[in-house]
Amino acid sequence: MDAITVDVKLYPPEEAIDRGIALFHVLKNKTRLKILLLLTIRKRTVKELENEIAESQSAVSHQLAILKEMKFVCSKKIGRNQLYSIYDKHIESIIDLAIAHGKENCEK
Repeated sequence: MDAITVDVKLYPPEEAIDRGIALFHVLKNKTRLKILLLLTIRKRTVKELENEIAESQSAVSHQLAILKEMKFVCSKKIGRNQLYSIYDKHIESIIDLAIAHGKENCEK
């Protein structure tokens, strides 16, 4: 059997591969994905997210902390509240692609 060769210049570094794995790990949680979907529409507070996805404040805050650590979301203090938004257009594109793929009819 012939060995497959990979052009090292085109192959991503291990750190990039690890980040890609972490990205998919983050997206496998339904609550996190719901939060991200809502934030692609507009910025929201924890209270708004809590009401819209019917989860407790602590559950929403916990998931937001994970999303913030992974740079999926960022926040801005407005008065006594944190206003959360999608970190950048890359994240928004990933969410859009994931949902588009999920909507496809895979029975071909």
